[in-house]
Amino acid sequence: MVSLIVEHRWKGKNQDEAFKVVGSIIDMQKNGKLPAGFTLKSVNVIADERMAVCEWEAPSLEEFKGLMEKVNPPTKHEIFATQKLL
Repeated sequence: MVSLIVEHRWKGKNQDEAFKVVGSIIDMQKNGKLPAGFTLKSVNVIADERMAVCEWEAPSLEEFKGLMEKVNPPTKHEIFATQKLL
């Protein structure tokens, strides 16, 4: 398992679609419908910056990138593998 931080940024015209995708992923997490091994730990939205920072656990970085390709959110995003210190 890897811990990941994903930083999403979107254009104003894509905000409704970005929030729709985020809402559906949150619903999938709540209902246990994410693919096996994937856990959405948190979603932090900074609306004034048109940005969200999400924390995930995934089987591997490569598998998470594959999931992102399938979801294809209307955002520019960067994915960072992390190590928790606290």
